[in-house]
Amino acid sequence: MQRIEIIVLAITKEEQLDIARLLVKAGYTVSITVGKTVNGKSRRYINYERAEEN
Repeated sequence: MQRIEIIVLAITKEEQLDIARLLVKAGYTVSITVGKTVNGKSRRYINYERAEEN
């Protein structure tokens, strides 16, 4: 599984969802998780992996 690290407030939640939607359209399975706060900055991760074809 690969992931994109996002420092909260760098991009909006709507922009994060737009990225996730594009990944889904490209055939990936996507999830968004919340990471730990580092130096007062929250982190989120967009996790993605190629969806298996049946």
